[in-house]
Amino acid sequence: MVPAQLTTDQAAFDFNPMTSPHREDPHVFYRAARARPVTFSPSIGAYLVTRYADLVAVLDDPQTYSSKAALPMIYDSPPEVVAVLKAGHVPETTMVVNEDEPEHIGFRRVFDAGFTGARVRAMVPLMRERAAGLIDRFAGRGDGSAGGRADLVADYAIPFVQAVISAVIGFPAEDTARIQAWTDDVNMLWNMLARVESARRMADYTRYLQALIDDRRAHPREDLISDLVHGAHGYPGLPDEYVQNMIRGAAWVVGFDTTRDAITATVLIMLQTPGLRERVLADPARTIPKLTEEALRRDAPHRGLFRITTRAVELGGTTLPAGAPLLLLFGSGNRDETVFAEPDGVDLDRPNVRDHLAFGRGLHSCPGAPMARAEIRVALETLIRRLPGLRLAGGYQPTYIASYFFRGLESLEVTWLPSENPNPKGRAHACADGLLRAPSRPGGVRRVLRVHPPAARREGTRPGQLYRPPLRVAGRIGAALLPAGRTCLFLT
Repeated sequence: MVPAQLTTDQAAFDFNPMTSPHREDPHVFYRAARARPVTFSPSIGAYLVTRYADLVAVLDDPQTYSSKAALPMIYDSPPEVVAVLKAGHVPETTMVVNEDEPEHIGFRRVFDAGFTGARVRAMVPLMRERAAGLIDRFAGRGDGSAGGRADLVADYAIPFVQAVISAVIGFPAEDTARIQAWTDDVNMLWNMLARVESARRMADYTRYLQALIDDRRAHPREDLISDLVHGAHGYPGLPDEYVQNMIRGAAWVVGFDTTRDAITATVLIMLQTPGLRERVLADPARTIPKLTEEALRRDAPHRGLFRITTRAVELGGTTLPAGAPLLLLFGSGNRDETVFAEPDGVDLDRPNVRDHLAFGRGLHSCPGAPMARAEIRVALETLIRRLPGLRLAGGYQPTYIASYFFRGLESLEVTWLPSENPNPKGRAHACADGLLRAPSRPGGVRRVLRVHPPAARREGTRPGQLYRPPLRVAGRIGAALLPAGRTCLFLT
């Protein structure tokens, strides 16, 4: 239910994250909105909840504020789009984020099985391998003589998160490009940009997902598709149309977009804030988790979710009728000056940083939060270790995607100096190639890397000591690259 009539002030005080100036910087609007009663936005078609206390009141009272409208339904699209979806037999059900109790608990417990602590730990080696491989790829472009330049959105965050979420769900790695194209179509339909072409391609996605569901029914694996099909934690598996909708939306879209945007927002804050990169380099184990939480608070990647009132209620100085739609703006609550001191600043020692709402709260708190935190940590650890002198490219200005639900950078242009290239033409960071005659192989010569002493100290090897990587795979010491089975001679 929407207001029958808006005052001139209400009509003028509107919010549209798809257009300027709110697309570039919504926080000017958020600050003004927090000083007003809960206000209706004609562009959004919902009341905007911007104050931290009001957001908590809604999230803590699911009986009054239903999640049935948390995310839009693709069948709410224009008639010509709906006709194409129906012709393609594209299913649509509610997702776990759109369910209220008592239905919610069964869906949630099955869905949670894909994001247990054991699953997160099992994914960390893949995260490290993928992060290192991507840096090898973009840092190895050219000969390194002029330094390097990369877009960390396209070259790093996107393919990194794609690899992880594909493995979590159970998508074949070689299908990533196709899945991403279909996911872009889902986002188009969600963001009120419905296109017949997007709807038409959804039929192909439906057939693809059904083939995976049928395979996991016969051959279960340690992945989310298998969990949803067979059930978990004492709850039965879900019908195929529910599995389709949850994978299509709740798992891939939310698991991909939010983590991609959180990684790049964290790197941007590190490179924009004076002295912060040096602090991370000096103590990454302690500093990166703090930086991650502060970035999630300051630049929450998930703009917000919808709720709908089940009864008449007063919220934030406004009386809302039953059936009133609300948009919960977590990014505004995370900068509420009554909760977070100097909210626009960056403070890694903020005592209440974990009170942020980037992952929601309560009944519908994000089940993938531990996985996302691990992805951010590994992505940043690997990046700063391999490219310690990383900086923003000259003239770079952040621009943001147009989306009702996500706030993410369109690009993140960075550079580094020639001496910081981790692998230009076979060389490793701060080291030189050399030859060493191996006593165990008379007449044999092995190519070795003379590695900068700080890298040796980090690995716990004494200067001058010969070191052989223990595994018959490519090893890493600091920023140095060690080919499998080769010997490394540390400089004195």
